[in-house]
Amino acid sequence: MKYMLNCLWALVILAAVAAVSGAPQRGQLVAEGHLVAGHEGRVIYDPNERQWAFVPNEPITDGKGTLPAEEKTALLSCSVLEQMIRLAGEQKAMDVRLWAMTTEYRGRNYLFSLYFLPMRETAPEPSKPDPSQSGQAEEPQKESILPSEILEMMQRNRAPDLRRLDELVVVSTDRNLIHRTGMIERSGEDFVFRPDAFGQNVAEASYRLLPCRTLEATQRTLQRTPDRGRYVVSGVVTEFEGQTYLLPRRAVRTYTHGNFTP
Repeated sequence: MKYMLNCLWALVILAAVAAVSGAPQRGQLVAEGHLVAGHEGRVIYDPNERQWAFVPNEPITDGKGTLPAEEKTALLSCSVLEQMIRLAGEQKAMDVRLWAMTTEYRGRNYLFSLYFLPMRETAPEPSKPDPSQSGQAEEPQKESILPSEILEMMQRNRAPDLRRLDELVVVSTDRNLIHRTGMIERSGEDFVFRPDAFGQNVAEASYRLLPCRTLEATQRTLQRTPDRGRYVVSGVVTEFEGQTYLLPRRAVRTYTHGNFTP
């Protein structure tokens, strides 16, 4: 009997641990690459951190980690963030619906913005008289031609700010960089990637690397060298306030042999 009771207690404990581990954990990071698909919140400038951040209205989770509601997550420099800043103006704050991708760097989550819609509050409609009280028959409800997503926003008194949509630059300048060989090296507090030109008639390019797991792993390998090394790099190139940035998705160390690079 004692053995059976011990087994039952063990099963109860294991079930509790499984339930806790299977639920999103506050404080655990959202996995890099998770798509934040149309979450509503507020883009604000944080003067203490001297950076822009997104404050979601509802928690963002990938099933394991969570970005809590009403807490700030830093936004990475990119062309879409530059558009949001321009629309925010002097208020340095704006309600948006955001599409973004999460990254991880040194125990923190960041958001790389992909697309957004400016939002605004709408005044509630005046209540309509009850047809049953007026003696009139209620008209049958017609099927709406609007998407359910838009109807839900209207019911919550939230709608895209149509007055500002014409200010958006729909076409992003972001582009892919695929399997380019070059040097990753420290430049002040940042790390930059300088692709090899190999005699091509092009200006020397330089990309500041954005925080992510690939950058963190690269920094660890560079600790064994004088802060520079040759890599084959792939990622997304973006621009922000006149600077060119790279969100590296892959960086593989390579080595030169004489005048040639494999």
